[in-house]
Amino acid sequence: MRKTILPLFLALLMLLTLFPANVLAEEQSEVISEDISSDEEVVLTGEEISEDEFVVTDEEFEEIVELEGTEEGIVYALAAKTSEAQPKKVWDFFVAKLGNEYGAAGVMGNLKAESGFLATNVQNSFEKKLGYNDNTYTDAVDNGSYTNFVHDSAGYGLAQWTYWSRKQGLLAYANSINASVGNIDMQLEYLWKELTSGYSGLVNTLKNSTSVAQAASAFMLQFERPADQSAAAQAVRASYGQTYYNQYAGSAKTTTTTTYVASPPAGATVKFPTLLTYRQGMFRDVPSNEWFTKYVASAYQMSLMKGKLDNLYEPYENVNIAQAITMAARVHSIYTKGKENFTQTGNTWFRVYLDYAYQNGIIDYAMYWGNVERTATRGEFAQIFSKAIPDAGLTAINNKSIGSIKDVPKSNKYATAIYKLYNAGVLCGKEDGKFYPNAKVTRAEAATILTRMADSSQRIKL
Repeated sequence: MRKTILPLFLALLMLLTLFPANVLAEEQSEVISEDISSDEEVVLTGEEISEDEFVVTDEEFEEIVELEGTEEGIVYALAAKTSEAQPKKVWDFFVAKLGNEYGAAGVMGNLKAESGFLATNVQNSFEKKLGYNDNTYTDAVDNGSYTNFVHDSAGYGLAQWTYWSRKQGLLAYANSINASVGNIDMQLEYLWKELTSGYSGLVNTLKNSTSVAQAASAFMLQFERPADQSAAAQAVRASYGQTYYNQYAGSAKTTTTTTYVASPPAGATVKFPTLLTYRQGMFRDVPSNEWFTKYVASAYQMSLMKGKLDNLYEPYENVNIAQAITMAARVHSIYTKGKENFTQTGNTWFRVYLDYAYQNGIIDYAMYWGNVERTATRGEFAQIFSKAIPDAGLTAINNKSIGSIKDVPKSNKYATAIYKLYNAGVLCGKEDGKFYPNAKVTRAEAATILTRMADSSQRIKL
């Protein structure tokens, strides 16, 4: 009898021990099922969610789901604050901007000293005074519940912006592109705007520095200007910068270089050279009798577009914003410099092209911030390519007056770009006389525009 009771007692004890956990799991399951609709897939990793995680709206969540699984991955910087230090992102950004690893390391040493590369960093001595920590302060500024960001004299962000006009500029820039004031990408762009608009001498020094110490001291004394500007303080920042130089400099890079004849004079024939041989049938989805075949062949021969796979071109696949900007940057580089020379330094394949396009006036970052992998419209494509080569290479051969295209009135925000390319013979619209500026751009259409940009003999006289 005693031998029978003991096993039963132990079994009952195990059930009582497990019961609370089972109830808790059931309650958690109910909560999850209430918050997530049946058509949204949820992956539970078992990792603890930090209280600093940014909570997205339903609309933002839908955008993330839409971007997920795209060829180059997810690009989603819009609105989100950055609650972790990201030194490699900062390194990649300044190497791309300055073209000098010593200069980038000098900036790194200073930002390490100022904020530890934490975009949400609020000056420690102000946290108790203001009653906020880094993340609650950032959230309060973002949601408008804290209204004294500009004038509270608290250092904030990567560069510990403190003076009221600089904090006002930072906040205004964040608002203009709908980003959190604690977004690291936004802060990097704002910092670069400050440097290029008011510190041209410093930028030149950073681009031509021959040591980390030289760059670190210049950035400290001319830009940061901390209370302690002693030689010892300069040495500390230089040592920080040297650490990152040793860690990142000379890392593996991919460089593509192709040489051409650059910048023909105004009105001259534009003709990029043939570099590859196109054979009919090499792409089984590009038959000989399609309208786009000759343009696919020309773009391929000039090495401007290739197939998606060895024997597929996928002419009806849509082109995204990042791809359009990349194409435009390559065309601009070839036309103006005689060669295509891009060094991949960032974590995303297109970063170097976006930087180049921004630096050369092809795009404005604010237009595409955080969403460069969405499909481009025909209007956006025209806007990007209208600045891909100088006006000297887009001599007008037509005389379309603004407003004469049925669906592109003067009020259309892409009207100037569209009519410029129409008059240059790069665009000619559809058979019904409309342009369809809101329609998506296909790879076949992209090959057509690229060909006409790079070979003026193929432009259309209307």
